[in-house]
Amino acid sequence: MKTIYRLFLVILFSISISSCFQDKPGTIIKVSPEEAESLIETNKVKLIDVRKDLDFNKKHLKGAVNMEIENTDLEKILSSLDKEEPLLLYCNKGGQSARCAKILEENGFLKIYDLTGGIQQWEKSGRKVIVQN
Repeated sequence: MKTIYRLFLVILFSISISSCFQDKPGTIIKVSPEEAESLIETNKVKLIDVRKDLDFNKKHLKGAVNMEIENTDLEKILSSLDKEEPLLLYCNKGGQSARCAKILEENGFLKIYDLTGGIQQWEKSGRKVIVQN
């Protein structure tokens, strides 16, 4: 009987530990530039720049779309997005994207990645941006 009980505890413990390492729906996941690059290269995310239009037009990451967090039509923009599509957000330093990630989470989006340090950290790590002249 003790053996069955121990086996049960081991199985229960294993299941609970493995669930800790899986992405949970509705969770905001902070990612480094290296992790973000991997997600982008494998087309596993929709890349969203949450900075102002002016900043986006000066420079942005290749393949990014602009979804300004300060936009008065943010609710309309959110309703046009697929809540099940993984999103990777970035801003200049990380503050705006963190705020936007929270809004997305509150609105039922399932998988939200947030680039730690924003586009500044991306550039500091030696990665390229698209610069508009």
